[in-house]
This record gives sequence, C-alpha cells and structure tokens, in this order.
Amino acid sequence: MSISKRQLVPDEDITQRKSKKPRVEERAAESPEEIANSRHLQSLLIFEQDAPRLLQSIRAFKVFLESIVYPTDEDDVPHRRAILREFLDSQTSRSNDEESVYLPDLMQMWSFAAQSNNDKLLSASSAIVALLLKTLSNHIDFRDSGLLLCKTLLQQTQLRLLSRGLASRKDAEFLISPCLRVLTEIVSFDGGVLAKSLYNKRDLLLDMQTMGRNLRLRRAQSEDPEENLRKPSVRTNAVKYLLSNFKFQNETAKMDMLKQSNVMKALIDGIEHDPPQIIAEIVSSLRQYIIRDKAILKRSKSFTFTERNLSSLCRLYRVELPDIPGQTGQRPLVDQVHDLMLDICASSEMGIVIPFGWYPPNPDDADGPGSTHHKPTIDLGLDSLDWYGSFANEIPLRNKTIGEFIYTLRPHAYEKERQLLMAIFNTAPELVAFFFHKIAPNFVFSPKLTSTWVGYAAFVFSTVQLLVPKLYNRLRHLPPPIGIVIESILPLPLNQKVLHNCLSGGAADLVKFFAVRLLTVAFEKLKAVLRLFRDNVKTHGTLWEQACNKLAAEFIRRCPPLKDATTVLSTLHKSPKNNCVQREETARLISMYYDVTPQAALDQKFDISVSLANSLKSLDNLEESSEDRELNILELSHLVKVARWSPSMNWWNKAKGHQFSPFMSLLRLVIDPEDEPQDIKLLLESMMRENGALQNDTAIPALDCLIVSLKSVGGTKAADAVFEFLDDCFHHFLLKPIKYEDDHASLCSVKSHNCHQDAPASLLWHTIVEQWQFVEKTRNESMRDIAKWISKFSCLVLVAGETPVAAECTQINNSDADRVLANALQELSSTEREALAEILRHYSEEVVGVRGTEASRPGKQNGLTSEPFTHPSDRALSLTSDAPTFDISAFAPTAEDPKHTALTSWTRKDVPSIVDDGDLSSLILHLTSTDPSVRRQTMNALQNLNTKVQSSSYVEQLQMYMLIGGLIETASPIIDNGNPFSGLAATFAARTVGVLADPTHVLYEKICEYLNLGPSWRVGKMVGYWTDQIILHPPSDDAEGSYYREIIWLLEWLEDGIRSVEDVEPLRWNGVFEKLFSLFCHDALEGYGSTGSKVVEMFLDREVLDHGNSLQGKIRPLILRILARAVAVGGGETLVTRTGVLAWLGIVKSKGWLGGVEGDKVIEQMEGFILASCEGKKINQWSGGLLSIPERNIDAVSGAEER
Repeated sequence: MSISKRQLVPDEDITQRKSKKPRVEERAAESPEEIANSRHLQSLLIFEQDAPRLLQSIRAFKVFLESIVYPTDEDDVPHRRAILREFLDSQTSRSNDEESVYLPDLMQMWSFAAQSNNDKLLSASSAIVALLLKTLSNHIDFRDSGLLLCKTLLQQTQLRLLSRGLASRKDAEFLISPCLRVLTEIVSFDGGVLAKSLYNKRDLLLDMQTMGRNLRLRRAQSEDPEENLRKPSVRTNAVKYLLSNFKFQNETAKMDMLKQSNVMKALIDGIEHDPPQIIAEIVSSLRQYIIRDKAILKRSKSFTFTERNLSSLCRLYRVELPDIPGQTGQRPLVDQVHDLMLDICASSEMGIVIPFGWYPPNPDDADGPGSTHHKPTIDLGLDSLDWYGSFANEIPLRNKTIGEFIYTLRPHAYEKERQLLMAIFNTAPELVAFFFHKIAPNFVFSPKLTSTWVGYAAFVFSTVQLLVPKLYNRLRHLPPPIGIVIESILPLPLNQKVLHNCLSGGAADLVKFFAVRLLTVAFEKLKAVLRLFRDNVKTHGTLWEQACNKLAAEFIRRCPPLKDATTVLSTLHKSPKNNCVQREETARLISMYYDVTPQAALDQKFDISVSLANSLKSLDNLEESSEDRELNILELSHLVKVARWSPSMNWWNKAKGHQFSPFMSLLRLVIDPEDEPQDIKLLLESMMRENGALQNDTAIPALDCLIVSLKSVGGTKAADAVFEFLDDCFHHFLLKPIKYEDDHASLCSVKSHNCHQDAPASLLWHTIVEQWQFVEKTRNESMRDIAKWISKFSCLVLVAGETPVAAECTQINNSDADRVLANALQELSSTEREALAEILRHYSEEVVGVRGTEASRPGKQNGLTSEPFTHPSDRALSLTSDAPTFDISAFAPTAEDPKHTALTSWTRKDVPSIVDDGDLSSLILHLTSTDPSVRRQTMNALQNLNTKVQSSSYVEQLQMYMLIGGLIETASPIIDNGNPFSGLAATFAARTVGVLADPTHVLYEKICEYLNLGPSWRVGKMVGYWTDQIILHPPSDDAEGSYYREIIWLLEWLEDGIRSVEDVEPLRWNGVFEKLFSLFCHDALEGYGSTGSKVVEMFLDREVLDHGNSLQGKIRPLILRILARAVAVGGGETLVTRTGVLAWLGIVKSKGWLGGVEGDKVIEQMEGFILASCEGKKINQWSGGLLSIPERNIDAVSGAEER
C-alpha cells in the first residue's frame, strides 16, 4: 500500500487548518441567574450529581452574595438581605442535635466535589462557604445563622474537607486559599466565640507543618497594588489565618503556637517581600497580641523572637517600605516596625530582654570580703572576688538572644538600627561591653573621613552619651566589674593609639572635633560614675573606693595624654579660620582632664598662660555684638578653671604683646554687663581672698565695690588708663605685700581715733596712694579719669562698711596730682554718692545668689546690713500679731476613740450599710491603735466581717472581699508580733472602701488592678507605688480633670496616713517628698487659685479647702498640710537632713506662691516649727554649724511626739 504525499495547502487556507492540540474555545460565560426570592434560591441550591449545573448554581449564589457584601446599589441591599434571611431560616433544622447539618445541600455539593475529584467544583464550594461566612459576619441579624454554619463546618466531615484543602499540592493555590479564608472567618466570627472550638480541632485545622508550608507559598507581586489585594496569595491568606488566631485565641493557645518555631520562622522570613498591608498587619498583631499581652510568659515570647527572626524583622529597616494604599494620616510603616522592635528588644516589661545592669548574671561567688558567711580573713579587697576580674576576654550574658542579634545590626548605616541599639543598651547596659568586645577585632577606628567612619563615630558617641544605669541586682552591695563599666565610658575600639591618631596633625578637622567631643562626653560620664561609686563608699565599704581607683586607672590607660588636647588647642589658636566652636570644646576637654583626673593632668607639663593669653586676645579682637563672643567667653571660662589648678600660672605679669595682665583682662570682662561670666567672677573672689589686696570681711566685699566703681552710671567701661593704673597697683602690691601691711599698721597707730588695725580695710589703698604720686609724670592726660575713679571707689568702700582708710591715705599735698584728686572728691555730690550706693546694693543682690550662702568667710554677716542673724526657730515664736499664725499641733492626727465603738457597730447592719455608713473604714483604722488588745480584736472582727461579705449579695462583693482579705494577709504578721499596723496602709485600705463602693470613681480601675497583684501588700513600697502610678502615669478615666482628682485623692491619703514618725520614713525611702515638692512648683498649677493668700487660707482651714472649686487650686495647700503633718508627728529632722525642705521653702518664698508678707511669715513660721522639732546637737553637727539650733523643742512638737 503506497502512501501518497500530503497536498500542500495554499497560504490563504493555512489559518483555516485545525491545530493538532484541541483548541479551548473561549465561549462567553453564561450570565448567572438573577435570584428573585428565597424559594428561587432554595431551588437553585438543591443538590444534584451534575457538576456543570452545580457550578452554575454556585456562580449565581456568588453573584448574589457579592451584591450584598460589595453592593453597587445600596438601596437594593435590604431586599437581598431579606431574601437571604428567609432562605437561611428555611434551612434551620428543627432538631437540636449537635450532629445536625446546617445548609445540607451546600455541604453535600462540597463532599461530592471531593469524592469526584473535581478540583474546580471543590474550589468553588469552599470559596462560596467563605463568602457566605463573610456575608453573615457583617450583619448582626445573621449571627445565629453564622454560628450554625460555623458549628457545621467544625463537624468531622467538613473538617476532613478543610484539612484536605489545606494540604493540597503547592501549585493548587485555588484549593488552599478558599479553605484558609473559611477558617479565618470561623476564628474571627462574632468576636472569636468559636476560636477555642477550632483550636481543639488543631490536628486537622491548625497543623503546624502544613501551616509552615503554606506560609512559604509566595507569588510574584503584581505592580498593581489593587491586583494584589483582589487576588491574595496563599501566604497572604495563611498570614491572615494565623494572625486571627493570635487575636482571638486565649493565652494558653497562643503560647502553644509560639513554640512552633517552623511556623514563626515562616511567618517572619522574607517579610520584606510582602505587600505593605500584610507587613503592617503582621507588625501590628505581633505587637498588640503577643508582645503587649502580659499574660504570655517572657519565655514563650523568646521562642518566637529568636536571633534569626529578629534579624529578619530588622531587614525591614534596610528596604524602602511604601505607604499603605488608601490609608492616609497613619504613621509610616517603618515607624510601626521600629515600635515593635523597641517593645521586643528594649522593654523589660513586655519584651524578651532581662535587665541586669552592669553585673554578671551568675557569678560563682556573690559574697564580698565583708560577708558574714566566712570567718575573718585577710582583706584582699576586690582581688578576693574570683569572678570580678574575669571579663577581659569574654562577657557572660543573660540576654543571649539579644546579644547575638545586635551583632547583626548596622548602626553606622541605618538611623533606625542605631536608635534600636541605643534603646537596647539603655535597657541592658551589659550588652555594651559584649558588643564592643565582639566587634573590636573587626572594627579599626582609624581616622579616615569616610561615610562608614562618620556613621560609626556617631554610633560610638551616642553609646557614650547613654545615662549611667541604676545599680539594681542582688549584688548591688558590690561594685560592678570594671571591665564591663569601662566599655560604656570609653569603648574598647577607642584605645589610646587610635585617639592619638584622631587628634594628631594629619587628621581631618572633623575627625579632630569628633575625638575632642567624644572624650569630653566620656570624661563627663566617668565623673558621674565615680560620683556614684563614691556615694556607695560610706554604705558598702572600701570595695567601692578600690573600684573608683581601678576605673580611673583603666580610663587613663585608654585616654590619650593631655598634651594631645593642648596641641589641638594651640593649633586652633594659630589657625586663621573661624573655629570658635572647636576651641571652646577643646578648652572644655582640657578642663575635664584637670577636674576628673587631676593627678594624671598635673603630672604633665602644660603652660596654661599661653592659651589663656591667646583666648583673651581673641576676645579683644571680637566686636561687642559678635555671635562668636559667647563661645569665646565659654572657652575662657574653661581655661580659667585650668589656670586655678595650675601652680605655674602668673596672673599679674603682662604677656608679650598684651596691654594688661591676665587678672586685669578678666576684671575688664567681668565689668561688662553683657558678659559677666560667673565662673570668672568666682575666680577673682578667690584670688582676692588669697592675696589680701581687697578685704572680704564686710557684707559687700571690696571686690564688688571695685567692679561697680569701674562702671560708670551709664554702664560704659572706664578709660583704659584707669585699668593700666590699677594693673600697676596690683603688681606693686604683690611684689611687696608686707610693706603695705606695715604701712597700714603705721597709719592705724598714728590715726587711732579714726582707723583700727583689726577693722575691715583694703590694703590696696596704700598702693593706690603710693602710685598716685607718679600719675603726673606718666599719665598726665588721664589724670582726671583716674581721680574720678578713685573718688567713686572711695565712696563705695565707705558705703560697704570699710574703715575710712581712703580718706586717711589721700591727704592732700601741694602737688598737681593731689589737687586733681581733691577736686574729684569734692565734685562727687551727695546725689551721685547715693546713686553709687544704690548701684552697689543692687549689684550685690544680683551676685548673692551666685555666691550662695557662703558662710565660710570669717566674720562675714548674713546680709547687706549689720543686722544680727535671726534663727528661723526664733522667728516662728516672735511673729507679729498681724501675721497669720497657726499651731502645728492642729495638724496632728485625731485622737483615738476611747470607746472603740467601730468594733461592734458593724454587727447590727447588712454589708451595704456597713460600707455606706463608714463602719468598715472606721474598723480598719483601729489597726493603728496603741492598745495591742484593740488591734487583736480588730483582726478578729475583720475576719468575721470578710466571711459575711463573701456570703452576701453585695454588688461589689468580690472587690470588697479581696480588699479585706489583702488587708488581713498583710496585717496579721505585724499584729501577731505585737506591733501597730502602718498608718499609711490602714488609711489606704479605709479610703479604698469608698473607691470600690463607687465604680465610677476615677481610681476604681487602678485599685482593682492593685488588689489583683497579690494576696498581700508590700507596706514599705506602697506609698512609692501609688505616687508613681498617679503622678507619673495617665489616669484610667478619660473624663476632664481625672488626673487632678487622682492627685487630690493621693494627697489626702498621705495627709491622713501619716500618724506617727514611722510613717514618715516610707515617704523618705521612696522619694515621695521630692516628688511632692516638684509637683508644688509645676507651672500647670499657676492661675487656678494656687498662689497668694488663697493657698494660705486653704492650708490653715480644712473647711475652706474642702469647699474649694478648683482642682488645681487644692494641690499646693494639701502638700503644705502633708508637710505640717510630718512635722507634727516628729518627722522634722528627717525633712531637714534627707529632703532639703529648708531650701525648698526658700524657693517657695522667693517665688511668692503664698502671697506677700503674710505668706512669707507663714513660711518662716513653718521653718521655725521644723527646726524646733529637731534635736539641736545632731542638726548642728550635720550642718557643720551653719544651722545653729538650741537644744530645745517647742511644746506642740513635743506633744505630738509623745502621742
């Protein structure tokens, strides 16, 4: 049989040939039926074994449901809902059997699709169920139908269908996604009412292996965000399902899911490739439902947030995260990610970090040399601690996960990562040492001005700037290891060689400035740490002193020598560039060398006079209004500090090329009203005390007179000739000081009727008179200016109270110079003298605050007049009759009820009456009775009453039962030992009764949370806890004025709770007085009746205080009443020695917050009562004699102490 050739088909017929592969004809899909009523819908969904018809029915039902969920015509939605409601009602089974199937036809379609392996029908069936559940969840009328459908889906048959869909092959996205949507709707339906039931079926519906696989099934993202939303990938649907479980499952279920490392790794891995909406959902859910859920244990959270998962989240910092489409006004997505990372890594309360300070986690030996566990041995100091010096090469960690994670961060390249690392270091300071020890081999901090170097420089600078952490740990009686501490001050990469290279001449200017700035901050931090260590020397012994020496030695070993900094300053002075900022910062660094490490600084030779002269010269060349002038003055102030420490500094010789000596240059600077640097003024005062040229014994020192005399009435500087003359006078005086002392003694012996040798007098006058004789030869043209200045200076020292040496010295001879001086003295009219005296008094009042209460000057009086000093305790007893006086005993606690009626009055009433009538509060206060038998009876009564409360139907029965139970648990050990109960704790419980009886009270929520913290209360910490919760935390009630209502409740409790001197101590331990003093001074209290006589009136009269209209206006009087109560019970000595109350009262008086004269007298009387309540000998010793108190007590205070 022959085979013929195939005929060639003409070109025009090629397109008409049939393809070998059957062509799928794109037929237009038939439009689905329009559902008119419920009966039509019911007939449409009747099950038949006809797959095409079932697909058509499902398609019609889908269009119907979408018209409800995503309507195009809102007016038609109620009608369609009514059709659906009628259909669903017809499907409800009449039997209450748990196994009854809701919507049986729909379930049968689904089963038929699975049995016939019709993937298309199977996908359509699960998708229509998900859409139906979404429709039912959007309207409250469909709640019952939705619950029936969810329960049906949780039956065994449907569970297998869902499980089969979830475990479908990887490329069957159309089968997996609908099942995930169904489960997501079930978990979230009606606020998660069936979430627990679904979790009980987790072997089929929440298989972790299947979930992990589905979370990895990504799809390439479309460039159109709307397309990604309309067709989410399997991962997107799996993420939503998992996050819904996080939201609606209980803590036990969530902790179980968090242990599944493969699921959490799949959730977070590659998160940067997800759409922004999904990233936001993941971040928000992890933060809200995992991290911020306090019921989830920290250990469970650590299962999720491993080093790998944290690094995956951190990649979100390194990609450009787009804004979420359709959401405006929200925080950027990267900020939301940053908040999550901060909560995880830097929050000790919510995250996985465990704060341990600078201490190692588990040292082998926690006992110091002073431990009582060992017999007396040779004191080896810190060397006796085997573990103390073992941190040179390896830092032990408690936060190992965080420690490994931070090593993957790139703080030099990304700002958010730097912020995160700083927050971690702030919470876990021991990680600073670990981090730098680990990166030191790979981190060469050579001075190369690159972007990487600048980034690392900023990071290291921020690390050194971190605050000194609190020393909290069971080892806080021992100093923390120096090897850990030093890394937070001067990290390991910054060794002496590296810093020397940064400061050397070959480095760039920016590199030098960074090194100087970094060293300055490091010195400041070292100073703070050394102060902290030295504060512990008195309490914990010499170990802390040894630690101070070791820390300073290690810092000096890493720090570059002083000559590197001085070389930089010298180079800057020689540079023609405008480098005021650099010079000021370098001068500050040099002063820190002398201030913090003086021994090391003084061992190196440094001629400060050259730098000081250059700085003064730069200052003279600047204009008065120059912006750089302030920086130059700061630089000069730093150099002046160094000059005070330098033994080689010569203040009185003129440097080459300078018009004045350094002392006179500084004096010229001080008289400038725009500058007047106080540091320099204090230096001049100390110099005058040392050389004796100007007396310092009068209320107004002669130096102040000199400064005022050099200012004219108009405020301009005196002529340069005056300064040159005065410079010569100081120079000659210091050359021959003994000669002028002899001259003064000779003058006083001749003129004994006017001049006394022991009276205050300035020896410089003898030098002025001596040098005046040469004015005619050298400064004839400036003679009148000098004479006018002498006349002013003479007038001012007489006003200040000096012996009239000037008048005796300046006797008129026949020379022209003497006649000019005589004319100048005569021309100074009485009006000018009075004006000068007023200027002097005003100037002295301005500087008295800077000079402080400098009582160390021998013979100096405490004011501008010679009026004797009156002690506050005497002023309180000698107020005039028109002053608003008060009796401190009026603020003492009320006397105890001798009949103790509250012990039995409650037995005749029901629980609501016991609470409302105050019987319960009165009974609680009997715990503070001085009679032990009364306290025991009170405990028995409270136990019986609590049993009665437990069995009652009182509305707040549970809360009241917890309150009384906590009070009994707390008080029982104390009462059984025969001690009275704390007045603060008793009044807290008594006042809490009224809070719990009124659920609308602003403190109701906080009180309930406190009662749930534990079965008993920590009495010593109670007052500190509530002070922080109320003053430093926002109120739980959003109503206007809630914050001030909480504060008033706190203050009234504190006033009522201080019933003995023992109740004052917890307020001191917890720093409550300091917080109350700060609250008193807060600006928010201004303008609400919180100033003036109204405060005094409310302080003295409780009835006026209770009827006050302003919430803010009650705060200051209440704080004063707390202070008065503390004094009345005998706590005045604690207030003086431990809280700084006298200084605070001085501030209140200076601000005028209590009004004018009346308020000042009330404050003075309060000061008197405080000091009169103290033991005189102890206060005198404590104050070093500054507070001289007679050893006596006023009767009111004595009576309060006896009570």
